[in-house]
Amino acid sequence: MRRRLTIAVLAAGAALLQPDRIELAAAQANFEPVEITAQDGLEWRQNEKALIAEGSVVLTRGTMKLQAQSVSAYYRESKVGDRQEVYRVDASGSVRIASDGTTGFGDNAAYDLDQGVFVLSGGKPRLEATEMTVTASQNLEYWERKNLAIARGGAVAESGDRKIVADILSAYVEPSGDAGRKLKRVEAIGAVVITTPDDLARGREAVYDAATGLATLCGDVEIRRGDNVLRGKCAEVNLNTGVSRLVGGGGGVTGLVEQEGN
Repeated sequence: MRRRLTIAVLAAGAALLQPDRIELAAAQANFEPVEITAQDGLEWRQNEKALIAEGSVVLTRGTMKLQAQSVSAYYRESKVGDRQEVYRVDASGSVRIASDGTTGFGDNAAYDLDQGVFVLSGGKPRLEATEMTVTASQNLEYWERKNLAIARGGAVAESGDRKIVADILSAYVEPSGDAGRKLKRVEAIGAVVITTPDDLARGREAVYDAATGLATLCGDVEIRRGDNVLRGKCAEVNLNTGVSRLVGGGGGVTGLVEQEGN
């Protein structure tokens, strides 16, 4: 049997018996209620201002849905009336967070409801959107209001047949279709490698524009296609047209290669 609790507003223990009234008050106050269901149990720790849920937990707030084995939700006094509001959620065990066209996965998650950001860690955290996957070996942040994912440590962004690897990746997404999200731009720092089925480009830093297919790399740049190798300080690589432009220290073009088959 699943247990359910609506925790948008908690004025007193008796309010727990009147969820309809609680949700109405939350709507009038212009913030969305948080609802938790759990398979094994729900514990309200009033002194700690925390709600603990165990066993196949599902937490929802508006369009956001979080699933995990264990969830701790922390609340505080609201500035709107005599109410409480949830401001932080910690989750562990097969965490899955679906929010505005993106889905995040990890062993653990910390969710800041004020900032609209969740941090995934443990295992190999990943974020999925339309034809895009971002993974990390350390942790992965997703800023809902900024449409921004930040992956740290062995970070990888994949879209179609293109892959970007770096120490740190910032991947911006934008609306796509029916409430989905697709890759817009990637900023990469540290040991950057960009690959397609035909090309490989390396550098210390890179910026990739998904709409134009243009990747700009700087710092000991190396571009490979088959047996051909180009090296320089900076480069512009158009992954759509297969044209690579090397830029020297003075800013002039030192090489131009138009790749076969494009």
